[in-house]
Amino acid sequence: MKFGKSLREAILKEWRFYSVDYKEMKKILKLNEPISVEDSESEHDIDKSLGDDCADKFFLSFDASKLKVEKFYYGKEAWAIEYMRVLEERVEALRETTSNPPSPESENTIASLPRSTSSILPIPENENIERIPNVPKYCPTMSDRHTIVKKSSSSSIWLKDEYKRVAGSKHFHNFIYAKKSLCTFERELDLLLDFLNFNSIAFSKILKKFDKRTGSMMKEEKLAELRETHSFLDGSTLSQLRDNVSSLIDEVNSLKPCLPIGWEERKVYTIGCFDLFHRGHQNVLMSLREFGYYIVAGIHCDESYFKLKNKYTIDNLETRMNNVKPFVDQLFVIPSTDPTPFLKCMVSEQDIDTGSCCYARGDDMKLFPGREWCDTVMPVHFVPRTESCSSTLIRTIYHADCPELRKKAAFAKTRYDGKPVDDEGNILKLKPATSCPAAMHSITASS
Repeated sequence: MKFGKSLREAILKEWRFYSVDYKEMKKILKLNEPISVEDSESEHDIDKSLGDDCADKFFLSFDASKLKVEKFYYGKEAWAIEYMRVLEERVEALRETTSNPPSPESENTIASLPRSTSSILPIPENENIERIPNVPKYCPTMSDRHTIVKKSSSSSIWLKDEYKRVAGSKHFHNFIYAKKSLCTFERELDLLLDFLNFNSIAFSKILKKFDKRTGSMMKEEKLAELRETHSFLDGSTLSQLRDNVSSLIDEVNSLKPCLPIGWEERKVYTIGCFDLFHRGHQNVLMSLREFGYYIVAGIHCDESYFKLKNKYTIDNLETRMNNVKPFVDQLFVIPSTDPTPFLKCMVSEQDIDTGSCCYARGDDMKLFPGREWCDTVMPVHFVPRTESCSSTLIRTIYHADCPELRKKAAFAKTRYDGKPVDDEGNILKLKPATSCPAAMHSITASS
């Protein structure tokens, strides 16, 4: 595979705007006929031999790429250092709730359990539960879940109440927010390190092509300048941050709260639009495994998306479904702005009665459509969204009609929900749509 294509595929779609414009510089070189410069002894001779100011155009593009990469990196570095403080505060909050004694309410329902023994809460002594002989009361691992053969109706009620209690506990909330934030941040740092590595290679390779095309020997000189002005390309700062994050993740995992037996066997429901599927969507979907083993996702059709947001989808329904499916176990379509009746049909009465289901999503919309019903039948969980990432941001950068708006959004500040804002905090918006013709779905799908 040619490097230009490898570079494009290796860089996140939402970050390609900030990457080395390898394709443009390669195009500038290709527009000029190969020439012999055996007698050229100066940069002036090279410029002259190239003709049409090719060298000037090339290095203008080269410098523009340097500026883009630099501006993007320092923005990300400043954010990462500041966000690391937020993560440390979340870990500290988890430490505090872990060290605090249980509340009177929890003492009435939870037996004391050494952390080294298990992360699964025991069933109360008075519950009528048949067990396989010689199996301990605690079930420390998922491989032991077969030890519970039959639960009485009273134990189901107890577990259902316990699931709700844990869902509302400060300890569990702090654990989820600390772990999900740290794991997301770790992946973000890995992506940033990949970004630096591939762009560093891109600078080197395009300079090599320039030398080959012109017969010059400027590669080493330019790379030496780059190492001086763009020393961040070695990734040392981000690598140190990543090491710190990995250590915090290990600590957070050791502080995981005790969970009621059967917690990991629940079905987890969620609903979204998932247009312009990005790492924020991926991070949320992956985090849902903290609440159960089987993920069921609802996805709005193109028409209901338009009615909800007053804008077209960029990816059509089939594309969005294909993007989501690798992260979930079951997927269903919602052809309405109100998902409640469709969610009711997907959730079985048996799962509701036994407490074997829950709902989870990002915390950017806590009053989501359908919550009123969800609250009456199952626990509702929230996870922190991925910082500086949203479909709105990607849509504005890559699909706005106005070039100035694209550029402004690319380097704009973002809100907590990832939407780009101007200096006054107003969201940078595209022009609103006025209709949703059926033909538009196929057109936007190819965008």
